[in-house]
This record gives sequence, structure tokens and C-alpha cells, in this order.
Amino acid sequence: MSLISIDEEKCVGCNSCIRVCPAPLANKAYMDSNGKLVISIDDSKCIKCGSCIEACNHKARSYTDDTDVFFEKHEKGEDLAIIVAPAIMVAFPDSWFKALSWLREKGVKLIYDVSFGADICTWGHIRYLSKNPGKKIISQPCAAIVNYMLRYRRESIPALSPVVSPMMCTAVYMRKYADFKGTIAAISPCVAKKDEFTRSNGMINLNVTVDRLFAGIKDRHVVLPVNISAEDFEFDSPAGFVGAIYPMPGGLKENLKLHVPDISCINSEGPGKVYSELDYYSTVRDNYKPAVFDVLNCEFGCNSGPGVGKAYDLFKRTSVLYEIKNRTDGQRRAGFTRKGEDSQFIEFDKKLRLEDFITTYEPIGEEIENISEEKIGEAFKLLRKNNETERNYDCHACGYKSCRDMAKSIARGINVPENCRRFIQENMRAEEERVSHLNSELEATTRELAEIIEDLAKSIDDVNKEVTLISSNGRENYDRMNEMSGYMEELNRMNEGINSMMKTIDENVENYGAMTASVKNIAGKINLLSLNASIESARAGEAGRAFAVVAENIRELSDGSKESVASAEDNEQSIRESIEKVNETVSEFSEKFGIFTRLVDQAKDSSSAISQNGINIKGSMDKVNQIAERLEIIARKS
Repeated sequence: MSLISIDEEKCVGCNSCIRVCPAPLANKAYMDSNGKLVISIDDSKCIKCGSCIEACNHKARSYTDDTDVFFEKHEKGEDLAIIVAPAIMVAFPDSWFKALSWLREKGVKLIYDVSFGADICTWGHIRYLSKNPGKKIISQPCAAIVNYMLRYRRESIPALSPVVSPMMCTAVYMRKYADFKGTIAAISPCVAKKDEFTRSNGMINLNVTVDRLFAGIKDRHVVLPVNISAEDFEFDSPAGFVGAIYPMPGGLKENLKLHVPDISCINSEGPGKVYSELDYYSTVRDNYKPAVFDVLNCEFGCNSGPGVGKAYDLFKRTSVLYEIKNRTDGQRRAGFTRKGEDSQFIEFDKKLRLEDFITTYEPIGEEIENISEEKIGEAFKLLRKNNETERNYDCHACGYKSCRDMAKSIARGINVPENCRRFIQENMRAEEERVSHLNSELEATTRELAEIIEDLAKSIDDVNKEVTLISSNGRENYDRMNEMSGYMEELNRMNEGINSMMKTIDENVENYGAMTASVKNIAGKINLLSLNASIESARAGEAGRAFAVVAENIRELSDGSKESVASAEDNEQSIRESIEKVNETVSEFSEKFGIFTRLVDQAKDSSSAISQNGINIKGSMDKVNQIAERLEIIARKS
């Protein structure tokens, strides 16, 4: 579960979170499905410093802690102990003791002041440095700082102080020296403490932020006790002294100098400063480094942490802290022996084992890959930054300190060019040019549309004309077809008469021809016989006279046959004349058929005209379709 959460509906992509975030890979910008820029969180790269929560004016960032779990366990009566950070006194100076009294009344077994653990932490640092002379260390009370070192500064991990934080020193004491076995909840001002507690192997189980504790009390309508004052409330832990000022900037440094005045110690606070100095720390030679580099994420110390929940009042909170410091200073001075030894530390030396308060560290996640210049160059191209001037524009609108950092984030895939102000400006300029070009195209398109509409009107007019012609030709064809139908009936009757006459003539001509041929053949044979008879009768003399008479009769018969043949031939001539009449009828038929043919040709021409009209209509419709396609292309362009 991510400790820092985001409400994407509220995120406006203003980049305030990126601007204040010290973790270079924790935020990821992307365009959602609606084209909205959203800045999400990669929990595996986040150091839980909470800077983005304070910076987000749109309340899109929030955090998760263990408050609900704490109240559930509390209501069930489980064994609970709590460690209380001084931040509760600073944030709720008039009610912190009432809330703690109520928790005690409702079953919390132990309530420890983390100031006591801070005193142990100071003791641990002094004893560790004395056993390791010349050692250079970075303080680790701040969990966000430790998260940063483990994720982003592996080379400096050996410099992290092995002495655990005041919270963890308190928990170690409760577990190993007070022998508490139940659940320990820390009332803290810090979100990142949850990661520290997770790494503690159960030393501290729950992280309950100050703000959520009081919100939970209010939500449950708890009536806090009234007959109690801050002076009346006592912690179950041994008294804490100057450790109470740990949450102040330089708190550890002041505690160390109280015991070792000449110790070299430098303090640094605030995300806008401390992380760059931690980056620089790894490059500095050891002889330039202080013995202790006292660092805190929050600019005004832990009391301004994201879990406090109230607007930070520098003067009010500082005055409260100094009030605590003055009270404990008197106790501290009273605790020193005549030899200048701290009686508390003497007790610690007798009772505590330094090794119980020592830890080791392991890097978190994968080592960060260096981005090649080639990939950075490709990212610059995506940003349309093609020269050194454009690549050093550094307007910071993207949240990064430089255009180069933005290019690196794009190369890493955790940002998008659309998150660059310059890129957007260039896009706007390009968009203006595109709109101008579109306007020009629109004007041209408007003109083209006017021409298209004119062509369309003309094409539709052409179609109407062709349809009118088709209608007219259709009516003419109808009339011609009726006329042709009459001619066809008449021609059909004539044709049937001609066929009948021709059949009769053919039969007569055939009979006449056969008869004529037969008569001619007989006549020829009679002629031959008469000739032979004449010759024979001449030879026979008187005896053949009678035969000669017969031959003469035969000749006369032959001549008669010839005359018959001639008559038949005359009849044939008559037949031929009849045939001529038939031919005349056929000629008339041909004339009628010619008229019919012309009518057919006219109908054909009319049909051809109608077909051409159809072709013309198709051509006009093709033009209409082309116009429609042009309109569609114009629509797509628009």
C-alpha cells in the first residue's frame, strides 16, 4: 500500500509536487484518457517526506497511517504502548495531556516520551564516535533522509550513523529493558517513519500521526478529561532531558555540543537545501567533512512534519520548544556531577549496551541507471529543443530545476513533453499556424463548395432534362408501337395470302411443267415415228400407201400435240403474268414492310436516345457522386 496517495480527479498537473520533491524518480507525469495531465506517485521511489502534500493547493495528495488500526486494537483491549514525539505538545499545547490521559484510562499500558529515547540517541552517538575516532557520519533520526540515502545515494550509505533514531532508541529500551511484548504505536509528526518501523523487525508496529490521532478522537466523539493540566501528566518512561529539542533544526548538534563542545557538527534542514547538500557530500574529501552532519527533511524540524496537520507557526512552536528546553536544561544541569559528568549518561553506561542501539543498512530497490547523452538528446528532440538556447530555457514550469532534468525524466519514461511549458508554447504556435492554414483551407473549401453546389445544381438540371426527354421519347415510342402493331397485323394477312397464292402457283407451275415436258416428249416420239413411217411407206410403194395415211394422221396428231403444247406454254405465260401480279403484291408488301422497318428504326433510334439519356443521367449522377466524394473529403479535412 502506498503511504502517499493521489486523488487523480483533484490533480490539475500544476507540477507543484515535482517542484518540491527531492526524490528524482518518485513522480510520474502522464496524460490520461481525457488528455489531462496527471502527476502520479511511484511508491517504490518515494521517500515519504510529505513535501508534496503541503505543496498541493488542490488537496490531491494525502497520506496513509495506522491510526484506524490503532483505535481498533485500543477498542479491543489489546496490549498497547505508545511513544510520543514532542510534536504533540507543539501542535496541541492545550490538549495533548488530556488525550494521553484518556488513552491511559482506556487501557494503554505504557506511554513513553521520545525525549528519553533522544537522550539515549545522543549517548549512543557520543559513545560510537569515541570508539571510532575520525569517523564521519550523517545523522539518521529523520526517516525521509534515510529513505533518500538508501534509494538514491548508495555510495554514502556507509556514512549513515549506525545509531538508531530517538523513536527506535525508545522502542529498543521498551522491548529489551522494560520487557514490553505488546503492540507499540508511535505518535509522530512523520509519514516516513512507517518505513523505518517496517525495517525495525517489529520494534515499533504502528505509525499514528499527531493530526490523525486527534481527528480519530474527534470522529469517535471522545470526551477528554478536563480536570488535568500538563504539569499533572507524567510519562511512564524515565525522564527525558535535552533530547526534547531534537525536533528543532540542529537539535542533535546542540545535544552533542552540550557533552562534546569542540565536536565538528554542521546541520542542514529543508528539502530545498538538504538533499542537494547530501548529493554534494558524496563528492567532498573526508578532511572537509564534519564529524556529524545533522540533517532533517523538514525546514523547521520534525515539529513541522506532514503528520502534524496544522499550519506551521514558527514563533509559537519555537517558543513552546524553548519552554521545554529551558525546563529540561535546568534538569540537565542539575544532572551533571561536579566533575562535569552527566549522571544520566553514567546510568546509561551502567545499564545500556551500545550494540542494542546500533543498526545496519541495505540499499532499497534497484540501482538508478545513468541516462546516456544519446537518450537525453532524443528526449530534447521530443521536446523540440534543438539548440543550446532552447535546451537551457530553464523556466521550471515542469517542476524541475532545468530543461536537462526534464529531458532526463522523459528519457526515463516518467514524464511527457506535454508537461513542458515551452513545448506547449511551440505547440500553440504550431496550432495557430495550423488554424491559420485551416482558415485558408476553409476559405478555399467554401469556394470549392460553392462551385460544387453550382455543379450539383447543373447536374441535377441535366438529369431533369434527360428524364423529360426519356418521358417524351417513351410516349413517342408508345404511339409508334401501336402504329407498328396495326401494320404488323396487315402485313401478316398479306403474307398469309401471298403464301397461299404462291403455293398454288408453285403447284400449277410444277404440274404444267411436267405436262409440257411429257407432251413434248410424246410429240417428239410421234414425229420420229411419222418420219419413219413415211420412209417405210415410200419403200413399200403401193403396199405402204395405207401406212402412209396412218403416218400422216400421226403427223397431224403430233402437230396437234405441238399446238397443245404451245397452248400450254401460253397458259404458262398467263401464269407468269399472275406471278408478276404476285410480285406486285410482294412489292407492295415490301413497301409496307419498309414503312414498318422505318417505324422500327425510329423506335430503335428513340430507344437509343433513351439509352443515351440513361447514359447522360448516369454521367450526371457520377458527377453528383464525385461531388459527394469531394464533400466527404472536405468534411474529413474539417
